[in-house]
Amino acid sequence: MSTSKLRPISLVNVGGKVLEKTLIYRIMHHVHMNNLLKHNQFGFTPKKSTTDAAMTVKEFIEEGLRKGLITILVRLDVKGAFDAAWWPSILTALKDFNCPRNLYYLTKSCFSHKTAVMSTNTFQVQRAVRDGFSRHCT
Repeated sequence: MSTSKLRPISLVNVGGKVLEKTLIYRIMHHVHMNNLLKHNQFGFTPKKSTTDAAMTVKEFIEEGLRKGLITILVRLDVKGAFDAAWWPSILTALKDFNCPRNLYYLTKSCFSHKTAVMSTNTFQVQRAVRDGFSRHCT
């Protein structure tokens, strides 16, 4: 088995998980209430599914065929995109979306001073986590 298929197990305490979920819920509430996402955004969007995305692509292709156009489809599958999300870009997007200051500063605080700890029976290693949601050391 390739080591690239292995992922570390990361445990976050209950308080941290509740904070993360609440923060994401509040940010998404702000985004949806202010219609800040494009109409063709399907991920992280309530009442939109993979089937909806596939049907939108199908309709786009059919319209192009009716008009005699050439249609090219490009699909990207960015491996580990969420785990490697660039924190400064997320904070910039929150500012651009006029996210309430309390949510912005709480998010910024959550990105600061993160550490990952690996423990075994004989030793413990601690590293700073700098640039993504991943809680593992690289």
